[in-house]
Amino acid sequence: MKMKHNKKRNTAFLYECLVKELTKSIVRKDTHKQNKIISIMKEFFYKNSPLKQDLKLYRSILENNKMTKDFAVRFLFETKKDYANLDRKLIFNEQTNLIKSINENLSPSAFANFISNYKDLASIGTYFNSSANAKSRLLIESKLVRHLTSDKREEQKMKHIDNLSYKTFVNKFNETYNRSLRKEQKDLLTNYIISFSDNGLGLKTFMNEEISRLKSELGIALLNEKKSKNEEFLAKLQQVCDKLESFSKMPIDEGMVKDLFYIQNLIQEVKKDA
Repeated sequence: MKMKHNKKRNTAFLYECLVKELTKSIVRKDTHKQNKIISIMKEFFYKNSPLKQDLKLYRSILENNKMTKDFAVRFLFETKKDYANLDRKLIFNEQTNLIKSINENLSPSAFANFISNYKDLASIGTYFNSSANAKSRLLIESKLVRHLTSDKREEQKMKHIDNLSYKTFVNKFNETYNRSLRKEQKDLLTNYIISFSDNGLGLKTFMNEEISRLKSELGIALLNEKKSKNEEFLAKLQQVCDKLESFSKMPIDEGMVKDLFYIQNLIQEVKKDA
């Protein structure tokens, strides 16, 4: 049964979006954006701020497990009381200000980040705010009770790895391939690596810009080959041009990233030979 949930009024979701944006800015070495995000987080999630108090209640459910069923039911009831006792009007206004700040200082695309535990966040948000009928409320509560009574040690381990992996992996990648790959190739692979954290939004932007750049470079190469009347090589370059054109009609996948990687290399070799 699906129940309506407004993710922008879910404090834990807003916080996770900021964490994802911060992770991407660190990986991409975008210090300017990184400082903006840290500033936003300090403004809205300082100690004992309204949104920090709200976030703690979401986390109290997310981070607890291995409870008995009776204790889990009681725990949910008490947590929901604490949620209701917070100044909900003040928190709503702070959420509004935070949403505005993200839109103006970052991008609305921040709300499209892939959040791995979104279903859990949505269930908690719906439980806290639900005005649904009795059956629906009991279904949500039952789901959260299963969450609180389960053994999540392996899940927590995987989450910890997920939070640390992007920067560590890319740093090792840069150390290994710093001299063997061109900058545009490293940028392509870096964007591909972190595409799993932002649902591919950053990769799509990079691919569009890079394909446009390669088309321009290829156009110059085609013009030069026409002048030299190298028909065989001209035909091969035209095939590459057709390949780039076809990308606009295809979804981005691993195969396309590989093709673009080799086209980047080809263009550089053609420029060098020219």
